[in-house]
Amino acid sequence: MRKTSRVSGFLGATGRAAAIAGRFVAKQVAAGYRKIDPDVPRHLAQIPLLTYTLFSSSYQRIDPGASDGHPPLIFVHGLGGGRGDFLLMAQYLRLKGRKRSYRIKFEKGQSIDEMAAALARFVREVTRATEHKKVDIVAHSLGGVVARAAVIEHGIQSSVKTLITLGSPHRGTHPARYLHSKVIKDLRPESPYLKKLNRKRWPKKVRGLAFWSRNDLFILPPESGIGEGMEPVEATPFTHYSYLIDPLCWARVSEILLPS
Repeated sequence: MRKTSRVSGFLGATGRAAAIAGRFVAKQVAAGYRKIDPDVPRHLAQIPLLTYTLFSSSYQRIDPGASDGHPPLIFVHGLGGGRGDFLLMAQYLRLKGRKRSYRIKFEKGQSIDEMAAALARFVREVTRATEHKKVDIVAHSLGGVVARAAVIEHGIQSSVKTLITLGSPHRGTHPARYLHSKVIKDLRPESPYLKKLNRKRWPKKVRGLAFWSRNDLFILPPESGIGEGMEPVEATPFTHYSYLIDPLCWARVSEILLPS
């Protein structure tokens, strides 16, 4: 009996110790979580919502379509993205009247300048197919830098009416220091590529608007999301992904492209 009592007492004490340790660990985890920048869990929570981007082909035939009374609209994805990134926004704007839209897909391994050249060719193909002299462009993240380069350096100034960039590292971003691909290196603050691009003036005949947000963890400092010569549009508290999935962003883009 005494041996059984001692064993029961030992197990009880062990259980209480484990419970106390568990509560301590839980408190420490909770305290640590509260110390994390609240924008981190916001970004992480939005990642599963991006699964819709998978439901789109990598190629789009440039169909002239019927005129909707507006310039053709071109969407440009960011790093690691694809044509599906703008699927929801394109559908929203279609309901608002922008029925002719085209979404480019860049090949893997291209440099920023190669992507800019590909976008310039895509713009020319769209204007030729639709017989419209100008297009509007909406670009996310890296796509905004690519679109600026296409306009400034690849001769499509006369073919672009409006460029809207969403969370684009026009002046570089500090997180780019953690990776070492050619494209990422070019997105570092003070990179030779960005220095060269930003020395060139933004053409006055092209309306440029740059959405930026203080809550975007991928664009640091946040103000680097403002392109030289472009009109800043503060989009706080959008995250880097809000630009693609938040109807409030779609509405703000619609207000610019479809003014009342």
